[in-house]
Amino acid sequence: MPQTLFTARSGGVSSREFTSFNLALHVGDLAAHVMTNRDLLASALSQRQPIYMNQVHGNLAIEVSSANSKAITADAIFTSEVGLPLVVLSADCLPILISAKGAVAAIHAGREGLINGVISNCIQGMRAIGAIDFEAQIGPAICANCYEVDMQMYLELTDRFPNLATEGSRHALNLRAEALAQLKELGVKVSIIDICTAESENHFSYRRDGKTGRGAGVIAL
Repeated sequence: MPQTLFTARSGGVSSREFTSFNLALHVGDLAAHVMTNRDLLASALSQRQPIYMNQVHGNLAIEVSSANSKAITADAIFTSEVGLPLVVLSADCLPILISAKGAVAAIHAGREGLINGVISNCIQGMRAIGAIDFEAQIGPAICANCYEVDMQMYLELTDRFPNLATEGSRHALNLRAEALAQLKELGVKVSIIDICTAESENHFSYRRDGKTGRGAGVIAL
């Protein structure tokens, strides 16, 4: 049975600007502190070393194993290897964990990834290696009330992706609704952790804080 978890801000080692359990190396935190936090996470999993992605807001989904776990640039990774934890980092974007018979996946789905097919690319990749019976967990992420964009972007994106729409007066995007629609269209059962990162002080939020850390979603087969 696949195991999943989502981290929050509390715990770990931190510097003055990163006062919590940051797991990202690219945000300006001290690398030694981040690696200590990653070691703490790995020890809590009691399995092999987790695989992290270099996330670039793209749509690439890559199959990984313990033999090809280094320097992976992608926004979705999947594996059929038992006991190999996969990690997605986020601080407002959707961290999506996919479990299935025969494989698991971790997806980083922000605005660009969603509209460019990162979810479908990942599910297709998993099906290509024989995975069936999919379920998804959407972890803590920014809610529709907090993700305002400029009016031109709002009109352009909601015209192409109606599930992103909220109220025109607020011109905010509903990333969760779009992800939910895409997953259901692909035949995936979905559960959502209803926590807004921008509203929760116990979660990282780039929109709220600017310079901030990243939390993790982790899954293993």
